Amino acid sequence: MTTHRVPEVGRLHGPVLLFGGIYSNLEALTALRERADALGIAPGNVICTGDTPGYCADPEACLNVLEDWGVHSIAGNVEINLRDGVDDCGCNFSDGSRCDMFARLWYAYARAEVQERGLSYMRTLPRELEFTHGGRRVRVLHGSVDHESEFIWKSTPWQTKQRSFDVSGADVIVGGHSGLPFADARDGKLWINTGAAGMPANDGTPRTWYAILSDDGDRLPVSFYALDYDYRKAKEKMLRHRTRLPLSYAATLSTGVWDNTEIMPPTEASREGIAYDAAILASDTAPASAPGTATRNPKSETRTRNLTTMNSYSDPKDLRTFGKITEWQEEMGGKFFDWYSNVTEGDTALTEREKALIALAVSHAIQCSYCIDAYTTNSLQAGADEEQMMEAVHVAAAVKAGTTLIYARQMQRQVEKVTM
Repeated sequence: MTTHRVPEVGRLHGPVLLFGGIYSNLEALTALRERADALGIAPGNVICTGDTPGYCADPEACLNVLEDWGVHSIAGNVEINLRDGVDDCGCNFSDGSRCDMFARLWYAYARAEVQERGLSYMRTLPRELEFTHGGRRVRVLHGSVDHESEFIWKSTPWQTKQRSFDVSGADVIVGGHSGLPFADARDGKLWINTGAAGMPANDGTPRTWYAILSDDGDRLPVSFYALDYDYRKAKEKMLRHRTRLPLSYAATLSTGVWDNTEIMPPTEASREGIAYDAAILASDTAPASAPGTATRNPKSETRTRNLTTMNSYSDPKDLRTFGKITEWQEEMGGKFFDWYSNVTEGDTALTEREKALIALAVSHAIQCSYCIDAYTTNSLQAGADEEQMMEAVHVAAAVKAGTTLIYARQMQRQVEKVTM
């Protein structure tokens, strides 16, 4: 809950550019700054909701660009924990989940890469800030007034959102953290999440998102905009650090689909691969025209990926929600994930690469599609190459063939028994 002093930016006039979740994506941040300059939006009218360092390859460079740009920014949970020297990102992921496993990678990378300049800049960032615009009080926060890591979604009950309005006294709340763009309005109050500017919105496109507030007399409309940038370059940088950064997140930059949806409510998870439409995103607020070119797709809400209809009981999405197996038996599920992570992670008597290759071989032997997907990525992540991975599969195939052939001895004995 907010107990700290909230800095007041003052009264802003004209369009205000809102964004968050750069996630160390320097190419996206550079493109966004160029977009703001092209629109004539001064740094004083640019607001960042935090989580500038994170998933991708350039945490220090992104912090430096943000500082040089001179925009208003708050600290997300990543900035708070990095500057405080905490060994966890504070994202509020479930222990043992895929999100948690990947967070250990990218957070360790960010801790190692962020230099003193970046740390000094993060120490200047407040947890929240306020400004007035169009006659309305606007509160900028990361998660909610209760905690910077609380996930607030479009489908989150209004009662939960209302608490942040009641505590802050704001008319408009601009939040971050959840990574999906939305606007939700009720009883004269407006909640905005700009989405993440550094990661796609699980909609099957590599685009990322930001928003613009337009001062229109008594109204405070918001419009959403897709950001096109050089995602291939950002991905290539991540692949250079494939043993230190999650390869699954590198893939997301091009596929536009999240590796997992463990943190998502069913409403948001169900629309995976459906391209967002800017006009629909802002429809709850009756937006007026804002500078720039909004993405307006006449075939909005269409699925952009080639999603194969499966004729089986298994569903690839189950792997991305594996962490939810704890929900009906938390104690046993928690013990499983503790044991699982101790067995499969880190260098012990076996190296992490050796463990991943063993798991990959077993995955093929037992023909587990979920496991093959997971341990193919894990093997690459642990430093195995394609030749080693294929050789591991051949070993599994040879052993499995041997287990078939050994039963030929039973056949031979039976023949001898019958014919002799």
